[in-house]
Amino acid sequence: MNREVYNTILARRSIRSFAEQKVSREDVRTLLEAGMAAPSACNLQPWTFIVVDDGERLAALRDCAKLGRYNAPLAIIVCGTARHIPWKGEGWLFDIGACAENIMLECVELGLASVCIGGFDAARLSEAFGIPEDVRPVCILEIGYPAWERQPISWYDEAAVHWQTYDATRERSMRTMEDLHRDMASGLL
Repeated sequence: MNREVYNTILARRSIRSFAEQKVSREDVRTLLEAGMAAPSACNLQPWTFIVVDDGERLAALRDCAKLGRYNAPLAIIVCGTARHIPWKGEGWLFDIGACAENIMLECVELGLASVCIGGFDAARLSEAFGIPEDVRPVCILEIGYPAWERQPISWYDEAAVHWQTYDATRERSMRTMEDLHRDMASGLL
């Protein structure tokens, strides 16, 4: 049985320290092609991207981040718009999430690493990068060659799985920021 996709999924890790090596435009295009291959409702493809690899523009981007000011030589601001979607609601955000995940998985295939940033000042980011009002920045992907390699890992937790119906009597302890800090200190993250 071929398990390449599964292995790529487990190898995708949030990397927060990058080598100084630039990412080629060819690899950027491959990442964007992977992102645009994501499923979207009715194939409406609500995504748009701002690719940032200039040092000054990366600094401006990081000034908008609440967390996640890393040293990646490339960032992709993944945006979405619902202006062409004929129904109400924010279901199109799932399409953007699938798109971002495809990009992060393709990073693994190209020997790159990524970290997804969701904590940023959207108004400042929109102003700094000329993003129109009807386009919403959803996440920032910081991408580059990893400063070190991490081993693939499964975060499978049986307590998160319910069969046929939700069992409210089962306890599940959710991960906390303390878990994050512990995992980072141990080199797990």
